[in-house]
Amino acid sequence: MSLPANVTTPLRPLPVKRLAAASVLMVAACVGGYMLTPKWQAVRSEHQRLADPLRDFTNPQTPEAQLSRLQEKIRANPQDSEQWARLGEYYLYRNAYDNALLAYRQALRLRGDNAQLFAALATVLYYQSGQHMTPATREMINKALALDAAEVTAQMLLAADAFMQADYARAVSLWQNLTGCKLAASEPRATGRGH
Repeated sequence: MSLPANVTTPLRPLPVKRLAAASVLMVAACVGGYMLTPKWQAVRSEHQRLADPLRDFTNPQTPEAQLSRLQEKIRANPQDSEQWARLGEYYLYRNAYDNALLAYRQALRLRGDNAQLFAALATVLYYQSGQHMTPATREMINKALALDAAEVTAQMLLAADAFMQADYARAVSLWQNLTGCKLAASEPRATGRGH
């Protein structure tokens, strides 16, 4: 017998366990997929950075990053003497004197005779020799001052060396020339023993 048209068959109960399992799998797939994206990695890195108690003391301008940027600029334009000079300065401040000399000499080859570069080379040689005035250091200072008698770095190096050699009168004279400041004999000194 057939059922009349207005009578419906009872619905079967839905498989609750299967629906629950499918829902859990769907959520897990979404979360897992999100965790594999670069955005999740960025969020995670930021959370780690914020959790670092020393985050306020760290410098994003790490020496390694500075060196990488300088090297990239030089690779892009190897004829840029200014970038070579900056590389020399980078190495000088890190006491890597051999590399500083190489970089400054390359800058000098590219730019030609330059008082600032000769003074920079003199500085490297001076510190490389343990703050002693060597003939090579003196030669670089002389070349710098021949091109520019007012070259500050060369004059500061002479003043610093005079001070290191306990030639205080010469050191003071050089420093006064640099600053344009001369004390008259009658002016009180910093020691308070004027007049």
